[in-house]
Amino acid sequence: MINTQMNQLNVRVRRPKISYDLVAANEFNIQQLTDIYNQTRVDYVVPMPMSQAKMREYIKVYDVDLTQSVVAISGETAFGLGFLGRRGDYTWITRLGITPDGRKKGVGRRMMEGLIMRSRNLKAQAIILEVIKNNTPARQLFDSLGFETLRELLVIRRPPTQLESPAAGEHVETLGYQDALEIVETRTDSPSWVTANQSLYNAGNLSGLKAELPNGGRGWLVYQNTVFQLSRLVIETQQGDPFKVATSLLHNLHTLHPAQDTVVENLPADDVHWQAFKAIGYLTSFVRIEMKLDLNENRPVDQSAFAFRWRPS
Repeated sequence: MINTQMNQLNVRVRRPKISYDLVAANEFNIQQLTDIYNQTRVDYVVPMPMSQAKMREYIKVYDVDLTQSVVAISGETAFGLGFLGRRGDYTWITRLGITPDGRKKGVGRRMMEGLIMRSRNLKAQAIILEVIKNNTPARQLFDSLGFETLRELLVIRRPPTQLESPAAGEHVETLGYQDALEIVETRTDSPSWVTANQSLYNAGNLSGLKAELPNGGRGWLVYQNTVFQLSRLVIETQQGDPFKVATSLLHNLHTLHPAQDTVVENLPADDVHWQAFKAIGYLTSFVRIEMKLDLNENRPVDQSAFAFRWRPS
């Protein structure tokens, strides 16, 4: 009797495989996609719930192609969702998620293979994606499919707090929308898909600052300004110490907008301005890992961050 019980305990419990299809996401309306997405995030490592309005905005800002994106369904039940963005020779896999009932049944791998196949059919040179640093199952899946790690990206936040007046002698100029659009074209950093110029153009509501310091340092900052939040910050040091230039720009930004919360996504962990962000009160919320799958077999995988530039069509 005891041996029988022990044998039963030692039997590996296997979850039954499910039969499902990959259906193009454009066959679902925005509310349905929002509901499916939120079901995949009920116990996610970083909560990221979406409203219908947020879902519509996300699709627009990041050039998600719903005809190439997929939903995994079985009968009337959706088990997973995966979006595919398209820009130039690149595609971007994003918002990949599986409902709790669909996990450990091969749904994630099947969706990834489907999105990779769609990217190949679109003649993409490479696929980009991001994964939360501590999301081990997803990271293992992407590794097994051949994705290579590029860099760590920080998601940082600053709550609204009062700052002292900016230092005397600084010359700071505010930039309107058109000037912000023009100056961001001169950036020399390597943006992620989320922070690329095309994402900024699609998001709109851009403003900016230009600063000249008494010591000769100068630079600019472009950001999105909404009622409750500042976001999509891009900082460029044109001359001088990046820490001093960025500190001045950020100090003036938050003096100008003292009541707004600020979120900055996908700041490279080795960005020269990171120390300035910390000095002004920014904290790390979580870390993403940027990964790339090269689809051109005749070219070696580029381990450095891709440096494409997006311009409005």
